[in-house]
Amino acid sequence: MASRSQVENPFLHPLLFLYQILQWIIHKTIAPNPPRSDNDLKRPKIAIVGAGITGITAAAHCVGHGFDVTIFEQGPSDQVGGIWSRVNQESGLQIHSIMYRFHPSVTWQSGYPNRQQILGQVRKIWKDYGLEKKTRFEFKVNKVYQDDRGRWIINDTSNGRFDGLIPAIGTCGEPKIPSFPGADRFKGEIYHSSDLSSHREKAKGKKLAIIGGGASAVEALEFAASAKAGKISILSRSDKWIIPRNIAVDVLLSFNIFGQETSFSFIPEFLLRKLFYRDLEDIAPSEKGLYMDTPMVNSDVMDKLRKGQAEWVRGDIDGFCDRGVIVNRRAKGVPQGGPGREEVIDADIIIMATGFKRPSLSFLPEDSFKEPYGPPNWYLQTFPQPILPSPPSTVPTWPPSGLWVTGTLGYTLEFSSCFSQIRSHGPLLSGCSDG
Repeated sequence: MASRSQVENPFLHPLLFLYQILQWIIHKTIAPNPPRSDNDLKRPKIAIVGAGITGITAAAHCVGHGFDVTIFEQGPSDQVGGIWSRVNQESGLQIHSIMYRFHPSVTWQSGYPNRQQILGQVRKIWKDYGLEKKTRFEFKVNKVYQDDRGRWIINDTSNGRFDGLIPAIGTCGEPKIPSFPGADRFKGEIYHSSDLSSHREKAKGKKLAIIGGGASAVEALEFAASAKAGKISILSRSDKWIIPRNIAVDVLLSFNIFGQETSFSFIPEFLLRKLFYRDLEDIAPSEKGLYMDTPMVNSDVMDKLRKGQAEWVRGDIDGFCDRGVIVNRRAKGVPQGGPGREEVIDADIIIMATGFKRPSLSFLPEDSFKEPYGPPNWYLQTFPQPILPSPPSTVPTWPPSGLWVTGTLGYTLEFSSCFSQIRSHGPLLSGCSDG
C-alpha cells in the first residue's frame, strides 16, 4: 500500500477516460441489481464472517442474487473495509486499479487510488446493497456448528440459523511486532508501519530505520520521504524484487497466468535488471525468481537510493541498542544467518514494517480442513467437494479464494440452493416438466 495523488481529470488523460467508460459498461452489464426491498418470501440465509472487502463483496453478490445475509464483524462500524480501514491515511494501491476490481460496480477515478477512495467504494457497495442493517458490529465469532438439519449456527442459536456460511476474515489481522533483544535500551521511538499518520512531525529531519522489505516497507519509505525525514535505512533479511508502479509492467507480469516461476521468467527479470535497476543491480535478487516472493512496488525507491536519501541494508537483525539497530550485514549471495559483519544502523525512529498476523480460522469445525486444503491453503478450496458430485440439502461453508471469485460464488450458492429446493419438491415439479 503506497500513497498516491487524488482524483485525476479523465478529460486530461484520454486513457483514463476510456477506462471510465469501460468501468461504466462493466457496472451496467455485470453488477447484480441491489434488492429493491425486503419481502416476506423465504430466502436462503447466508452468514458472512468479516466486513472487509471480500466480506462486503460476497454479501453484495448474495443479496443481488436473492439471498438474505447477515454480516458478523468483530470490530466497530468504522472498520468496514477491513485492513484498509486500519492503515495510514497516506496508504494507497500499489497495483493498477484495473487489477483491483472487487465488484462490478466499483468505479475508480484514478489509476492508483488512495485509501480514502478505496474505502469510499467499499462503503458505497455496503450502502447500495442495503448491508448497513444486515451488519452486526463488535460481534466476535467464537465457534460455528451445524444443527441436525445441517443449518449453520453462529456461537449459539440466539443468533439465528443459516443455510450457508462464508468466512471472509482476510489475511491481515493485528499488527505483527517481533521482539528484539535490547528494545528497552533504544532511546528513540518505535512504530508499526500501519501507525504512522499521527507521527509525521516527529519524523521530519530524523534518521529512520525501516525493518522489513515488503509492501509495508514501501508504505514506510514513502511516509518517510513525504515527512521529509533525514537518512532512511531499509533493513531487509534478503534482497527483494522492486518493480516500478506502471500499468504496462503490471500487465506484462500478469501474463504469467500460473503465478509462479516458468522457463520464461528470465525475460522480465532481465529487463528489470537492465532497465530499472541498472547501476543498482547488486541489490537485485540473484537466487530468487520474480514470482517466488511478493515484490516491492515503487517507482521512486531507486532514485532515493541513487541520491543517497535511502540505504539498502542486507542483513539479519541481532537486536537494538541505544543508538539504533544492530545488524549482521551480509554480502550479496550470503544466505540468511550466514557470515557477515556487525554494524549499528543509527536511527531516531524505528519503523516495524513487519506486516500483520494472520487471522485465525479456529472458530470453524475441525472437519472443515482436509488435506491438502488446510490453512493457509484453505482458500484454494473454492468449491467444496461435497457439492460437486451431489449437491447437498444445505450450502456448506465456503472460503472465498479472492475478490474475483465472489461473483461465481454467488451464482453457485444460488444454484446449490435452488437445486436443493427442486429436490425437495421433485414430485410436484415433475408433472410440469413438459410445459
